[in-house]
Amino acid sequence: MAVSPGKELGLIIKPPTVSSSVKVAEYLKSQKFESLFLNLPRSLDGLVAEYMMGMKYEDLVEEVRRRKLLPEPVESWLREYEPLLRNLREKGVEVFTFCYREDKAFEAEAKASIEAALLVLRDSITGKVSLDRWLKLLTSQAHTANLTRREADYILDESSNYDKNICIAGFEGRDLKKYLGKEMGTWIRYIGLPYHFTPLEVLRRELLLKEVSEERMRELIKEHIRFIREMVVPKDLENAILEWTKKKLYWQAGALRMEGRDG
Repeated sequence: MAVSPGKELGLIIKPPTVSSSVKVAEYLKSQKFESLFLNLPRSLDGLVAEYMMGMKYEDLVEEVRRRKLLPEPVESWLREYEPLLRNLREKGVEVFTFCYREDKAFEAEAKASIEAALLVLRDSITGKVSLDRWLKLLTSQAHTANLTRREADYILDESSNYDKNICIAGFEGRDLKKYLGKEMGTWIRYIGLPYHFTPLEVLRRELLLKEVSEERMRELIKEHIRFIREMVVPKDLENAILEWTKKKLYWQAGALRMEGRDG
């Protein structure tokens, strides 16, 4: 789809943490934009728009629960987005919001997260890595090129009515830019860095890029189980990710200065 000249879309790429959402909210205060694309399922689009027009956040959560738009506990699935949504409302930012993730893709990711948690529990009890189950789970989670293209087409279609647009994405946002950049002016800004991928995220990416040995898969799965047991369970996910990143990037003196904008 061709977009009129002069229209622009900025991609804000962030890790899946609450702290990064707080930083995104602060950054958006300094930006002038007309539309904001959120990496939430499209089924939430109308409710998020209602929230921006005055609905209480607690009512938003309860309505999502009533309509069964997200798995329980609903608060956990929305936690990453809460500071961003609250901040936009509190600052009186007037912007059109769009949730661009495909519902089926989001549902599949949510289901996979639950299955991964159950596999961690199973393998922790048995002391053995259920390699076939993990491999089936990870290969089913691939963010395919077709899915990225469809989401990019949706963003292009909706953003065509506005001159200044911003889209919030995870690290798959780099793939979105490949499609969006062909049709309109785009830029990328990374917020919430440094961030080190968890062992399971590392394995998922390696499986997409190359053939991975059974030994390497077992190594990363065992490391992921330790990450959950020793960091996530006692500290919660947010603090576990922070500690994990510090542990893995301790050698990188300039890590705290990694945020920035690419063209």
